[in-house]
Amino acid sequence: MSFRLGGCRVRVQVSFFAAAAFACLFLPEAPGLLLAVALHEGAHILMMKKMGAAPREMQVSGMGLRLVLPERAPTGWRGALVSLAGPLSNLLAYGLGLGPANLGLGLLHLLPIEPLDGGLALRHLAGARASRIASAVCLLPLATLGFWVLLRTRYNFSLLFLSMYLMAYLLLGKDWG
Repeated sequence: MSFRLGGCRVRVQVSFFAAAAFACLFLPEAPGLLLAVALHEGAHILMMKKMGAAPREMQVSGMGLRLVLPERAPTGWRGALVSLAGPLSNLLAYGLGLGPANLGLGLLHLLPIEPLDGGLALRHLAGARASRIASAVCLLPLATLGFWVLLRTRYNFSLLFLSMYLMAYLLLGKDWG
């Protein structure tokens, strides 16, 4: 499905609807999580617009939202502000009592691991090399924690899966969204 929202083209893939339907069927907290994700991504877009660099296209899939940036996308501290707008909006929403999904999403995205927002902010401020090193250093404890959670619960593999996805992103240099 494709449509225009203002000057931005929005493409929604079938995988988004499949992931949202699956989540709503099997996770009681899915509506709160979907609202937290919408707030998170909306904050990125609003900050980009405030910086005069609204995205040209939004691609929504089951793996998340990908923004196609304008030619003059914010860099340096301005790019870091765009990256941090999402997690900071989630932490603010949690502080206002809007649910634990906001806390989890905000804290997760503050990790200095690419392609998470903390890793992208670090890339804007310190460069690609520093961001890749921080990503590698943080991923090992995250994967270890994910494995520990799996062993303790015998069924919860979500953190381990997330860390494996992020490792693949780091090693292959691309995401699969």
